[in-house]
Amino acid sequence: MFKMINPVRDYAWGSTTAFRELFGWAASATPQAELWMGAHPSGPSLLELPSAGAQGPGEITSLPEYLHDSAQASESFPFLLKVLAAEQPLSIQSHPTAERARLGFAAEETAGVARDAAHRSYKDPHAKPELVVALTEFSALCGFRPYAEAVTVLESLRTSLAGLGHGGAEPQDHPQLRTVLDRLHSCVVAQDYAAALEQLLGSHRDESAIAAGQLHGMLDPASGPRREDDAGISASLDPGTRGMLDQVSAAFPRDPGIFVTLLLNRVQLAPGESIYLPAGNLHAYLHGVGVELMGNSDNVLRGGLTGKHLDVEELLSVTDFGVLPVPHCPVQRSDASPHRTRYQAPFEEFALESFELPGEVMLERPGPGIVLCTAGELTLHAPPGTRDESAAPSDPGVGVGPTSGSGTPHMLTLTPGESAFLPATAGHRLSAAAHAQAFLASSTFASTDRQEYRP
Repeated sequence: MFKMINPVRDYAWGSTTAFRELFGWAASATPQAELWMGAHPSGPSLLELPSAGAQGPGEITSLPEYLHDSAQASESFPFLLKVLAAEQPLSIQSHPTAERARLGFAAEETAGVARDAAHRSYKDPHAKPELVVALTEFSALCGFRPYAEAVTVLESLRTSLAGLGHGGAEPQDHPQLRTVLDRLHSCVVAQDYAAALEQLLGSHRDESAIAAGQLHGMLDPASGPRREDDAGISASLDPGTRGMLDQVSAAFPRDPGIFVTLLLNRVQLAPGESIYLPAGNLHAYLHGVGVELMGNSDNVLRGGLTGKHLDVEELLSVTDFGVLPVPHCPVQRSDASPHRTRYQAPFEEFALESFELPGEVMLERPGPGIVLCTAGELTLHAPPGTRDESAAPSDPGVGVGPTSGSGTPHMLTLTPGESAFLPATAGHRLSAAAHAQAFLASSTFASTDRQEYRP
């Protein structure tokens, strides 16, 4: 077992307080957005040697003997585990299929686009299926909603806007907003979400951005002069839609992605609830902290609500424009102590479980895994008779741990925000004397035919 040294990614949408409040970390002057645990080349974890008091032997993929039971297996690591803390909305985005990622990555390699270039779309040749479990109240948008729901919202906005000429406003006020809402309404009535997005984010993006600014001005009294009739446009909306628009518009007041949010399912997760996102599901996380498990990829195709690189053409080519139900993740729960919840997302790349302790539990998995502590204090026990992986073989006086002496398993202690890498061997146990919470991310197979990717 190895304790992990994990990178924290600072993005503008992150939080300066979430990791401090959840994990007791020091306050941060910059927004902390994601804690990465895994082997992705853009931000690989390192493995610690407590007995040596120094950084461990390097990245996870430098230890192929710990990755799989089979010596013939690939050295790749199939998943990336994160803790995501969103203070502001994330971008409207989709992820590619494995085949599309392979082709897109190869095309940019051939074109000579640097892998760390800001305008690069495909950072690696892998798919990025996702599963997120809420640690706090968590809001998101995902998948296109039923047409009738979108039509209702758009008609409410159009009706309210049409009434602005009766209380002192000029009929020609907000011309771009009127045009964009009319055009969007026509697309949705025709059940053509693809055309709606192409017009909002592509061919009419500039006009849509002006319209977004006009909508922001009507929603936010502090943004400029406000007429009495402007209140009608917000009064016509249900509280959930109004709250979502307020949040998105405040963060991105002139972004055409504001209108895309009206077309997507709105989801509110309580702690412990989860959704999964297959390739092509258009989505945006809005607010909250969650544990996120995904394929070992950083391929994100963005269309709005961001200052990062946009690739609208590629986004439109990979997005599923069908009406989709909210993808709540099926779970299997055990009421025995400690409580175990298995999140049954339909993905090959990974599996996720959570544990509510006190108590002791055997960690069953066919391949390598990562244990993350999110509350309390946990103890990890290596199986009896195995080598003490945390000890450097060259350390004087450090033998093979449990295989010499009493045979007591090696132990690691984890506190909130800490994680440990487990090799692909059976028999690891997890225990806690008091309340604690842990997540176990693992591969769903002992060997893999995934293509190895090295930077």
